[in-house]
Amino acid sequence: MSNLLKDFRHAFRLLAKNPGFTATAIVTLALAIGVNSTIFSLVNGLILRPVIPFKPHEVVNLFTARKDSNHDYRQFSHAEFEALRGRADMFQDVGAVTFLLAGIGRDEGMHRSFAFMVSDSFFTLMGVRPAVGRFFDAAETRPNANLPVVVVSYDFWKKSGGQPDFVGRTLQVNGRPYTVIGVAPKGFNGIITPDIFLPLGMFSQISSAFSDSAQVNDLSDPKNFTLNVMARLKPGLTLEGARLRLPSLSAQLNALHPAGAALPEQELQLLAPTRFDISTSPENDGSVNLLGTLLIAMAGIVLVIASLNLANMLLARGAARAREMAVRLAVGATRWQIVRQLLIEGLVLALLGGAAGLVLSSWSNTLLSASFATLLDSMNFSVAADLTPDTTVLAVTFLFCLLATLVFSIGPALQAARTDVVHDLKTQAGDPAVRGRWNRFFAPRHLLVMAQMTLSLVLIFAAGLFVRGALKAGGLDLGFEPKGVVMTEMDFSLANTAQPEGLRRMLAAAERARNTPGAVAAGFTTLVPYGNLTNTSRVVPANAGPVNNADPGAPKPGEGALYAAVSSGYFDAIGVKILRGRDFTELETREKNSPAVAIVDQEMAEKLFPKQDALGQRIRYTQAPSDGSPTEMEIVGIVAPHRHDVSDKAGRNRRLYVPLAHAYNASVFLATRFRNIDPAATLAALPVLRRELRELDPTLPILQMLPFTYLLEKSITLWIIRLGAILFGVFGSIALVLAVVGVYGVKAYAVERRTREIGIRMALGAERSDVFALIMKQGALQTITSVVLGLGLSLVVGQALATMLYKVSPADPAALGIAIFALSAATLFACYLPARRATKVSPLTALRTE
Repeated sequence: MSNLLKDFRHAFRLLAKNPGFTATAIVTLALAIGVNSTIFSLVNGLILRPVIPFKPHEVVNLFTARKDSNHDYRQFSHAEFEALRGRADMFQDVGAVTFLLAGIGRDEGMHRSFAFMVSDSFFTLMGVRPAVGRFFDAAETRPNANLPVVVVSYDFWKKSGGQPDFVGRTLQVNGRPYTVIGVAPKGFNGIITPDIFLPLGMFSQISSAFSDSAQVNDLSDPKNFTLNVMARLKPGLTLEGARLRLPSLSAQLNALHPAGAALPEQELQLLAPTRFDISTSPENDGSVNLLGTLLIAMAGIVLVIASLNLANMLLARGAARAREMAVRLAVGATRWQIVRQLLIEGLVLALLGGAAGLVLSSWSNTLLSASFATLLDSMNFSVAADLTPDTTVLAVTFLFCLLATLVFSIGPALQAARTDVVHDLKTQAGDPAVRGRWNRFFAPRHLLVMAQMTLSLVLIFAAGLFVRGALKAGGLDLGFEPKGVVMTEMDFSLANTAQPEGLRRMLAAAERARNTPGAVAAGFTTLVPYGNLTNTSRVVPANAGPVNNADPGAPKPGEGALYAAVSSGYFDAIGVKILRGRDFTELETREKNSPAVAIVDQEMAEKLFPKQDALGQRIRYTQAPSDGSPTEMEIVGIVAPHRHDVSDKAGRNRRLYVPLAHAYNASVFLATRFRNIDPAATLAALPVLRRELRELDPTLPILQMLPFTYLLEKSITLWIIRLGAILFGVFGSIALVLAVVGVYGVKAYAVERRTREIGIRMALGAERSDVFALIMKQGALQTITSVVLGLGLSLVVGQALATMLYKVSPADPAALGIAIFALSAATLFACYLPARRATKVSPLTALRTE
């Protein structure tokens, strides 16, 4: 132990005596280890930490699907949920949850937020205890209990002051007072967390605020399928064993269907919970896990490049310390002591670099958390993942330090241990002239720098692919014109506005918006492009034959389309051209009992009626609307195709529009187009429009008002693509910088070591151009070799990235050409500086140099 302490003290003294070398090494490692710690913190917070706090392997999600060709998934009724709770032979606990948006606060301070409505067993199933207060009991969660109590999230509690007496206070939810009875623990529920939890007993009251008047709001109604269900398996029962009992359980649930209801038979499925999914159908985390693996792999390559860089520095430093090592061996030191000393010096460097890297990681994660918060603010929920370094991150960072130590220290240490005492005590500085050209070309330090350049090219190419994808995503042909458009989000459920009154206020607001100074068109929609939400429906021509539901393997009938309810004037407001036919009339927009009509886009028209004019044709839903609306509709208009989201594949999603009154939704967007499309003019129009709407109706539930172009920037898919471009751009930039530093260091060291040889060459008549070419030729050959190797490896990596690239070929020639040019230009410039310095060597001075 005492010897190790001496070695550590000696290492600190040596590093302190070489501040330039030490600072360069620490900064290099801080960049590499900081990148790795940042990425691992991100992956750990979003992917590795379990969603379920207590024994997550025991918890499963339950899904129910139709036994026919549609194979559509639906949620569970409360009666089905109770039947599942009674299966003690399979489950030790069963919980139910449904998701909604609720208005929290009062008056101008009201905001719409994500909420979970849960059963009393939900929290116990998850294995959590309240941070303050208590959770719901059975009386509060039974159907139609209507006991106004609420549990708030830990983050919401902290934002509200974090006082213990917050429990017992009154919180306004959808304009009604609720008593706060508890605070959920920190980090619950999983990654995406709501602001509040409500008891299922409040379902009827909450849902009636924003649903269609014909919709079933009674939770105890056996035809009200509204619950997502999860369960904790009975101890000792595996997922495979539970699946063997599903047929009998499915039959039990099918027997609960009311007589004469004509409900299709269902079959149950059990799956492990996913991290980000709140869907009613099975999902998986495959793409998220792939992204996490890719990020860690790329960050690891940066660490390897930095380690190779330091290995080169230590090789050069080891050559300069050859006499020191020879003297130590001559006075009795063992070769193991030499190796140990150099490894400890490397470990000290790695630990110092790791400490600086943790500071960099903490700063980077703060930026990422702020970016998440800003993005998800428009989605009305928050991220519960904690990206600050914890014990796991600290342990992994220390592991990175050990790995870096082994990579960059072991080779130089072993080489130093092979010191020839007699030779190194007698030799003078400089590379031996007898070494051949190829021996010098393939010297260890040159091989290391070529490996750096090869890996750097791969990272630069990968960064180029993602940047190219981001540029394409930002420059898509939208099919509509967002410039000059102001989007106003409203939610009439926040004040329990009844449907007829809500519709009247919407249409009055649209009329006032059209008459706002500078406005040329305005209209409402329930689904806005790039709004991060989707709603779909399937239709067939009305004269099509009966849908064959008997064969579960048959393709789904009809054509699927994005489905939205809009008012007249909406298409003019967002700049979508009506190709044939007409817009909806004011009567169709206002009256639910007006004739059933629809507008489709050109692609939907061609799919439904490939050899006919779709205008005037009749279509019908493959499943009748739950509110009793007519199944058949007449197509009265055909609009131009337009993009709904960045991720639209092979063109654009097909569209189906119905009048606002025919599919009422309390949550809507008012699109208002202004004549002046200049961005500054659009911003100036915001207060004018807000004033006009407030003068019309001071209580309008306006959640946000912003230019349409700003809304596009909040698209989650676009944000993810850009985040990928930024992250990989950082990887590529750091790799390029490290490669340039490595090349410059090696060439500068080579020139210094060959000073005597260069002086002799010049004394014998060599021109300065000959000396310059001597250094540059070797650098150029090494660059070409690295580019050739990197080219092959880049194509392999491109194929691995193919599933994650957006509209970019995995062998994209532009990204490959830019990567090759950037690396070649940077490394040749790094060679140029030492070569230029070599031409200034004085032969007389060089010959006098020892």
